[in-house]
Amino acid sequence: MTSARRLYVVVASVAALLVLIYATRQLDSPDAIEIAAPTLIPAEVPLAEATATHQADFPAADLRSALADVCSNAANDSADNELTQEEIQAQIDAFNQLGLDLSDRLAVSASAEHIHLAALLENDSDTRVELLERAISGSPSEPFIIWSAVRVCSDSAVSLDCPLRDWEQRLIAVDTQNSESWIRIAANRYAAGETDAALEAMRHAATAAETRIYWTETVEMIERGLAAAGSEYPFPERAGMAFGFAAMMLPVYGDYTRMCVEQSPQSAEWAYTCLAYGELAENQSKTDIGVSIGRSMQKLALEALGEMEKAADVEKRLQHRRQERLNANIEHTVLTERLMTANPSMFTAFLAATRSVGEVAARRKIVAEIDRLLEQQPELACEP
Repeated sequence: MTSARRLYVVVASVAALLVLIYATRQLDSPDAIEIAAPTLIPAEVPLAEATATHQADFPAADLRSALADVCSNAANDSADNELTQEEIQAQIDAFNQLGLDLSDRLAVSASAEHIHLAALLENDSDTRVELLERAISGSPSEPFIIWSAVRVCSDSAVSLDCPLRDWEQRLIAVDTQNSESWIRIAANRYAAGETDAALEAMRHAATAAETRIYWTETVEMIERGLAAAGSEYPFPERAGMAFGFAAMMLPVYGDYTRMCVEQSPQSAEWAYTCLAYGELAENQSKTDIGVSIGRSMQKLALEALGEMEKAADVEKRLQHRRQERLNANIEHTVLTERLMTANPSMFTAFLAATRSVGEVAARRKIVAEIDRLLEQQPELACEP
């Protein structure tokens, strides 16, 4: 197996460790809510979200070609995918080093997108802030860049000397209809002890017209960055690693739920606002994790309000989704993950479908397309 292919195969091992770290950061009070922590390829990956309305199809020719490639690679990998702990650690180190190397290469670019990605992959705090300031200067009205700057600057796990208040104001000016921008600001005000300001920001979050965490934009940006930096990896590896890196760049949802966990039992206004946000997030989120967060916040708010029957209904929805994941056909799941990164056409179509109908529906759509194709041409199925 080539070194590039070997690194791609081990991304799942890297994911296992990252998910443990991620899940720990998300749950400040483990018994309060349940969040579906994401993993990387080839497991359940929260995919894209944005505002596109076109529901992309998966062209039969592209799907057929992708299936042939995936089956071929699976056969080549099967004899050489057992790694020792030392090999896994070496590959994790290589994965992390790849991010740092990519940051160094892109930091010298004149492109705001490249500088933006360099900042997200950078470890040094001062350099990270400098790169974010350069990216914003290069594209001062781009919501995605400013969203990232506020998210990074708000991370309590990393101490950054950045102009957070200024970036927050910029974000609200360009992304005022996004619930996730408002709830991030609410969490910042709450962390600063400004409870009234936090509640006011939560009111905006609970009534915003859209709910987006720029997931597709992040994945696509990373794949483009790997290509622009002269990466040795072919497209499937770049796309797979893009999802891996993107999983490390999700919001710290625990900051959001903490406010509602602590304030809802003390204030009915807080509880109703958290409930409204949860309902909005469940209805508008395009990612599985966003929907789970919305449901969890509804449940904790309803319990604080003494609405135990309604809270039980929300818990049923959480349990149903949990059971869906447990019942998922593992072979289908792995095949879906590999197909969506097999070639640029499949990658683009999958992300477009997620933008249009959401992660879960997009997954169901590609599974249905696979089933239909294999029913027509069963010889295309991978050999067991």
